[in-house]
Amino acid sequence: MFSEYMLPNANPYLFWLFVGAAIVIQGISKSGFGGGAGLFGLLLMLLVMEVDKVAATLLPLLILCDMNAIYHHRRNVDWAKLRAIYLPAIGGIVLGAFVWWKLGQDEVATYKNYIKCFVGVIGIVFGLYILAKERSMTWVEHHHAGAKTAVVAGVAAGFTSTIAHAAGPIVSLYIFSQGLGKTLFVGTVAWTFTLINLTKLPFYIYVGLIDTHVLLFGACLVWLIPIGSWLGKWMHYRIPEKWFNRVIMVLTLVSSVHVIWKTGVLQQLFTG
Repeated sequence: MFSEYMLPNANPYLFWLFVGAAIVIQGISKSGFGGGAGLFGLLLMLLVMEVDKVAATLLPLLILCDMNAIYHHRRNVDWAKLRAIYLPAIGGIVLGAFVWWKLGQDEVATYKNYIKCFVGVIGIVFGLYILAKERSMTWVEHHHAGAKTAVVAGVAAGFTSTIAHAAGPIVSLYIFSQGLGKTLFVGTVAWTFTLINLTKLPFYIYVGLIDTHVLLFGACLVWLIPIGSWLGKWMHYRIPEKWFNRVIMVLTLVSSVHVIWKTGVLQQLFTG
């Protein structure tokens, strides 16, 4: 029924296993560990799915995860800090949507390996970010990001999020630098991603990424979100975030390298 979502020669059982695990990971990440591990779920899906279908399938599901997050943090938000990064993010979202529209005109299949490489590189950067997270946060804590940084971070977050749903480190580092305290930090990050993802939705529909068939496919996966959310809350109190991040770092780095290698782009560069 959803064979067009699978990569050629993909094992159907492996397809559903990887896609299902990716959605559960999104729920765990959003509810238990601040959303950062979601990139690993994205990479899992790229191993068995067409790249445009991954982006389209994830967005409505991410919005549902976001709604769950802001329900718990509906009053924990600094609107001034949120506006500072969200408004520039709109420009990045428009730019990212233009890229998807242009790819739609020239056939996504022509450029899909480059998009996968882009996501793989983001995954490697994210893995290294986790490795140096504590040091990064310590450095950021003493360097309050101003208005110019907010514009750059916002545009980068909007573009990266639109192309690959991978703006977590950008948004987290900027908002952490504002010295909001733990509660306001978590709530403001949750609200920021909610607004960014809701803003992306009409653009995804306009460029043809999301249609009724995508929504039907997502409906087959939506029941996994509360499972991931429950697991995330359960793990939050039982597994130290430091160890969780280390496991995710290794898995993200390995899967990123694997995704990049499978595209054949590196081989072309070295032999061409």
